[in-house]
Amino acid sequence: MLSQPVFGDRSLTIAFYQAVIDRFDYPLSLSTQALLRECTLGFAPCPDGVKTFFIIAPSLDAAEQLSEKIDSILERVTELMAGVGQVALCIVPADSEVDRSVDMQDLEKVPPDCLACKFFTIICADAATDR
Repeated sequence: MLSQPVFGDRSLTIAFYQAVIDRFDYPLSLSTQALLRECTLGFAPCPDGVKTFFIIAPSLDAAEQLSEKIDSILERVTELMAGVGQVALCIVPADSEVDRSVDMQDLEKVPPDCLACKFFTIICADAATDR
């Protein structure tokens, strides 16, 4: 008889993704790390099923600064997050009604008062050489 798992699949997945997020900004520049600390980070599939890493910025200014550093962010996502096909850089103003202490289950949804979201496709070097 098989023993019951200590964690359910969902709680194990949440713990894994939280650990990935906690370590995400470590090798990035200090200015990028500071910007990312202002943001909410999470994972969700897009309607077409592509696993997406969401960076939800608190202002247009923060989002613009992050978009200038998107190459290093995409490189880090590729390095750390196998299976993630794109990065979404979204803007949800700090004065919106979105609570920053959201339950992890709710991070699977794009915030309803999101003003804009730009998607960056991750091109895997291995996939490019296979063609």
